[in-house]
Amino acid sequence: MSQISIQGLDKADVLAALYNASKPQGMGFLQYDPKPMTKQEAEQLLQRTKYFDYLKGRVMKVSLEGNEFDGWLYDRDNGNDAANKVITLLRQSGNTNHDEIKNTHAKATVESAKNAKQQLGSETTLEGNVMTLGLGEVREVLEPMIDKAVADKGAHSY
Repeated sequence: MSQISIQGLDKADVLAALYNASKPQGMGFLQYDPKPMTKQEAEQLLQRTKYFDYLKGRVMKVSLEGNEFDGWLYDRDNGNDAANKVITLLRQSGNTNHDEIKNTHAKATVESAKNAKQQLGSETTLEGNVMTLGLGEVREVLEPMIDKAVADKGAHSY
């Protein structure tokens, strides 16, 4: 477990910063919204829930119930020590969409698009008790959304 303290930070700022740095992945490209989250939007979301699995196609996997959260799942999907880096940047700058956060999101989105494109030919399989979901069945719908996400980032070489 990688517990990350958010003591002294506004949870709306924390949510917005984590969201702004996170990436879409897999089927998340279908709901992906490239716009950064504002503090006001985060405040509205926090009135309804404190746990976030995916938000607008971006992988989050965080609970903001207390004064710290477990960053393990966020890091698993968004990169090594990603949650801690975002919180450190937020503490230092007070900016939920710091240039480094924007760059992290853009780079990770393009990399995630590469991975998703590679999986578009895969089919769902069942071996014993393990089902592996492929994306081949949704290629027609998913591929244009992946391409749009990359175009929105201004990075066409993948």
